[in-house]
Amino acid sequence: MIIKNKTPISNSEAKNILIKKMKKRELNYEQQLAYEYLKNTTKLSKADADKLMQELRETGLNEEQLINVINLMPENEQLLKLILNKEKNIKPDKLSNILKILKKYT
Repeated sequence: MIIKNKTPISNSEAKNILIKKMKKRELNYEQQLAYEYLKNTTKLSKADADKLMQELRETGLNEEQLINVINLMPENEQLLKLILNKEKNIKPDKLSNILKILKKYT
């Protein structure tokens, strides 16, 4: 397999891609496993995930952090800190702002 490019995407976007593939043809074993996992764990629709990403971009998170926050949807400050662990000195007001935005989508 040749990887042409690598772009982080949200779980809801990955689920939509697999749904489109299912309409065209049968999924292979790995794709079927991925679809079942995403069907059971994805918390947001693609539209909501896109809206949430736009709102979270204003907080200054990078793409990888955005995707992780959207996929995991942390409900408290401790979990959010774990997701953003590479960013050492996160201001409490930034964390609370992110959590406030996430609460609108839960």
